[in-house]
Amino acid sequence: MRIIILTHSKERHFYLLNNIIENTESVVGVIIGAKNVHRSRYENFVKKIKNIKYYLKNKFLNTIFIQYGKRLLRQKELAEEKFFGGSTKRFYDKHKELLIATVTSKYRSINDDYYISMIKDKKPDVIIVMGTCLIGKEIISSAKFVINMHTGLSPYYRGGNTNLWPFIEKDFGYFGVTIHLMSLGIDSGNIIFTKSPKINQNDNYGTINSKSIVIGVNLIIDSIKLIEKKQLNSIEQWTDGKLFFDKDWNNYLAYKYFKTKDKFLSVYCNLADNNRLSNPKIIKNGIVV
Repeated sequence: MRIIILTHSKERHFYLLNNIIENTESVVGVIIGAKNVHRSRYENFVKKIKNIKYYLKNKFLNTIFIQYGKRLLRQKELAEEKFFGGSTKRFYDKHKELLIATVTSKYRSINDDYYISMIKDKKPDVIIVMGTCLIGKEIISSAKFVINMHTGLSPYYRGGNTNLWPFIEKDFGYFGVTIHLMSLGIDSGNIIFTKSPKINQNDNYGTINSKSIVIGVNLIIDSIKLIEKKQLNSIEQWTDGKLFFDKDWNNYLAYKYFKTKDKFLSVYCNLADNNRLSNPKIIKNGIVV
């Protein structure tokens, strides 16, 4: 089996790389920086105009509540340092020969022909994706299996920050991770696995998301083993759920998160202890369990 991994450049992404490389011995190439999309000034201007209502509202709220946005970012950084610290160094110490490219401003995105040709030259059987921009059909058609890790429970929560939105939506039981086959939609492909982490009163968005990533990496390794055995199954998503974009988030919501987090987690843990949490479908190798 030949595996290519497309991901970004934070410690959590290198944690994924190290674990898949070391647990499969089948990785033939890695491309990092794959979240980046390099748009022209004109494209950025047009994007702002098209979303002018969101742009103006978010600019105002991001300024007023800036300290809460910074605090949330720091909370996530601290959690990821605890869970994944040292992963970047480990990759460059042990596996840097597998790095075939970093997405730079010379090319628009991972979907540029330059990177597509690199991927196809490696003749992958499996492409693993985490934390990239939207992947186009040329990459999706480059391997028999293209598998994405989404930090959130699809189909209920798709898009960005989906282990954060349940706090805002007061939606108990919808934290977790999804392993799914790639499609042209956003986190909408057939599901292989979903799983939720165990959460306690001392958790926060950063630790919940990090726990979900640890689970997700193990589920990707399980998926690869199932492919090797020709036993991989998946299930179509059964509802559209909620879809969140970057424009939906602003620092007022970070303020709201901090004001309600402790009470939310207290209620969450009480519901969990009494087996009264919301009951989303959980998928194991394409089967509802």
